[in-house]
Amino acid sequence: MAGEVDRERVAKYVVARRGSLGLTQEQLAERAGVTVKTIYNLEAGDRWPQARTRSSIENALQWRPGDLLRVGEGMEPLGLSLKGGPDEALRELSELNAYFADLRANPGEKRRMALAFLRALYGEPGGR
Repeated sequence: MAGEVDRERVAKYVVARRGSLGLTQEQLAERAGVTVKTIYNLEAGDRWPQARTRSSIENALQWRPGDLLRVGEGMEPLGLSLKGGPDEALRELSELNAYFADLRANPGEKRRMALAFLRALYGEPGGR
């Protein structure tokens, strides 16, 4: 690892991915074969897990090997592991499209909450 890992960025991505999979911290920990405290520490940006633990978490998140490190180095994850396959990716894209269509049609509280979440995840546009 050449530079520092942006643990805060990794935390945001892990929380978002876990949420998109509909998993609790406990469920993710169980799938990865790690403790809930390990997931909590990762999502809080407190600790950087060892390579074997990262691999288990990536697998549980249906990410490709090395995606946590890629995110921590400022890149995007390569995406779904082959286990999910293209059908799973298309299903997720369709689901996201439906969510955004709903948000476009709903200027109320749901839209404000979604924007707040996206801003927290990605930061303010043009800021910082």
